[in-house]
Amino acid sequence: MPTHSRTAAAPAPTGLIPSLVGIRGYLALVVVAVHVAPFAVAMVPGTAGFFLPVWHHGYVALDLFFVLSGFVISSGYARTFARWPGRATFGKFLWARLSRFYPVHLAVLAAMVAAVLAFRAVGREIPHGGNLTWDLFRQLTLTSGWGGAHALTWNGPVWSLSAEWACYLVLPLLLPLVQRLRTPAACLVGYLVACAIPLVIYSIIGFDDGTITYSMPLPRAFGGFLAGCALYQLTTVGSRIPAWLGRVTGPVAVVAFAAIVATSLLGVPTMYALPFIGLVVPALAQRRGAFDRFLSTRVSMIGGEYSVALFLVHVPWILAASLLINPRTFPGSGWGVLGIVLLVLGAFVLAWLAYVVVERPAQKAMRRLVKRAPAAPVKPVEERIEAAVERGPESAPARTPGAHRSEAR
Repeated sequence: MPTHSRTAAAPAPTGLIPSLVGIRGYLALVVVAVHVAPFAVAMVPGTAGFFLPVWHHGYVALDLFFVLSGFVISSGYARTFARWPGRATFGKFLWARLSRFYPVHLAVLAAMVAAVLAFRAVGREIPHGGNLTWDLFRQLTLTSGWGGAHALTWNGPVWSLSAEWACYLVLPLLLPLVQRLRTPAACLVGYLVACAIPLVIYSIIGFDDGTITYSMPLPRAFGGFLAGCALYQLTTVGSRIPAWLGRVTGPVAVVAFAAIVATSLLGVPTMYALPFIGLVVPALAQRRGAFDRFLSTRVSMIGGEYSVALFLVHVPWILAASLLINPRTFPGSGWGVLGIVLLVLGAFVLAWLAYVVVERPAQKAMRRLVKRAPAAPVKPVEERIEAAVERGPESAPARTPGAHRSEAR
């Protein structure tokens, strides 16, 4: 039996990791705050001290999403994609990924198209509606985040899901390369190289919002995703680093936040904090410390389960609601605060409805069309997350070799 000394290497994390479910909800909240910020500042200028820093620097929540996705996807499918898995297995993997977000995406997109057409019929326009040809086609085919776009159209945040989808499409090529990193030093170098991909490219072509979100976002997505893959590989090569990070999970999170603050104070792009931010993921995967326990609470896990729906509904809701909730209709600080609350509360309500009415039923229906995902446990991971949310984090399965981890988004 292996000893668990302070210097022993931690085993590769297995089983459902509640904190990696819970953190998704808080990252989604940061994204919501980023998009609420300009409306909040317009209605209540006094909130600028809080919302402006979030507006300008909170975008790194998406970069942590990419790292998280690379970590949990590679951990769940490392053995499956160690070599070419075959078209059937690969197809089941992609189908499982689509079932996580595509039904809600289609439902929200259909509602947006209907709303835009209805408003145009009465001479009004919803901002960022996009056209009904190429922009709509790219949304439907999940290619809006592959670069070359002229703006964020229709449901803007879908660009990140589209970019992540591109990572899934080449996963059989990526994972075998990452698994060639067979020493801790090689994994760390691989992690830093992956983090450098977006940093080097954007330092040349620019870190402006358009470049990193719709003009050329793939370096950002692939860099973060590969960084997550390399961090998981680090947990499989006998390194003591993950165990050490697990003992200081709280301080690691503090250092990550301090790196974000430091970049903002130095006037450099916040994405330069990525190498520090990404370390939060393997630290949480060790399931130790107060920060891990906080993210593993039932409330946190519920937020993590609703994160996809919240991510997909909040911008269309904010854009539509801003026609009625704005400085003219909610004048002054008192009414303005109420307007901000209504914008945020409305996003939460719609996310809950999207989850209950669309996401869960559609996931179950799509899973019934295939026997099971490749290398999956008897119960699909989403069902295991749902069960853990209902019964509390103490119901999360123990570390069982070969089981899947929590989903990234």
